[in-house]
Amino acid sequence: MKEVKLFFAGDFCSKPSTSHIAVSDRLRQMLAGCDLRICNFEVPLMPEQRVANAVFYQHDDAPEFLQSLGFDLFALANNHAFDCGDAGFLKTAAALNGKSFGAGSYDEAYRVKVVEMNGVRLGFLALSYAAKQGVFDDVSAHDGLGCAYINDLRVNHDIMAAKQQVDYLFVLPHDGIEYIDVPLPETRARYRDFIDYGADAVIGTHPHCPQGWETYKGKTIFYSLGNFFFNSKNTTDFHADKPHWYEGICVVCTLSDDGMNFEIVNTRNRDNVGLDIDGDAARDEHNKLICDYLQDKKKYWDYLIPVVDRLAREQEFPIVERFYAKNSLKSLVKIVLKRTKAFLTGRSAESTEGLLMLAKNDARRSLLIQSLKH
Repeated sequence: MKEVKLFFAGDFCSKPSTSHIAVSDRLRQMLAGCDLRICNFEVPLMPEQRVANAVFYQHDDAPEFLQSLGFDLFALANNHAFDCGDAGFLKTAAALNGKSFGAGSYDEAYRVKVVEMNGVRLGFLALSYAAKQGVFDDVSAHDGLGCAYINDLRVNHDIMAAKQQVDYLFVLPHDGIEYIDVPLPETRARYRDFIDYGADAVIGTHPHCPQGWETYKGKTIFYSLGNFFFNSKNTTDFHADKPHWYEGICVVCTLSDDGMNFEIVNTRNRDNVGLDIDGDAARDEHNKLICDYLQDKKKYWDYLIPVVDRLAREQEFPIVERFYAKNSLKSLVKIVLKRTKAFLTGRSAESTEGLLMLAKNDARRSLLIQSLKH
């Protein structure tokens, strides 16, 4: 067979104009040397009738910028795809010129994107966790627009059916816990499911930092590519205080008579105005360390448990306690003041949104369970 090269990039978002982003010649040459380029278009465009409360949206020139770099396919199954409502999603899909997949009507969302390249049929399936909005996570609700849900029972069947129609099938899940650099065991189990049902590779996004990779039954699973480029603020001056936020990995996948081979490319967002290949040896060492954790059960749990416990204390336990724990005098005073304010302003003081999102989000629920178990 004639060799085929694919380039996979992680999450992309630029709220300021992409004209501020200088892409290095080295990265441009690498992109140009590939036959097909895929990334996760994380955040929608703002529709003409602006959405008043929308926090996350991209500059209108983002699609043209990525396509000028050669990107051919865009995964839209993610937690921000419908932050600007149906109108924002439709504007985004139109700007991507029919090159997106993973969202739309129910049938469109779960439809595998098939591309023939050099006589090889390639399939791409994008999936998202049960986000706050815009994901088909209610098994009884298939109307309207949304993203494909990672744990819909049809997904496994779709993978098996698609594998009969393509030579190589790539599953692109958008899931996991943000800002930690190892995946939860439940995430690992689900991504291995995809291989069991027929996927040839799994390439994940969402945690906003790289999470390592491993080989399972001879197939490679990348748990998170991290950010390709992500700036959701109005200015290029803002600096996100999150670990590995500006460090991403891209994957060059080569298909040939020798099978499937991967090259890992470390990239870096330089101060929200530059995008380059990162040659820092420390990046390779960190990647190796995380991959070693995935191969050694004891190292994996020794590293993961403290992280899980910290996040559960900071994020998950307070949500549960807010609704079910006995109230102290201090908290009762706060509740009375909150309800008084709500009464005076005519707004509801009670909201189950936080608890509902914790219950729906499989990864966050798993994190809470792991903390309780250990």
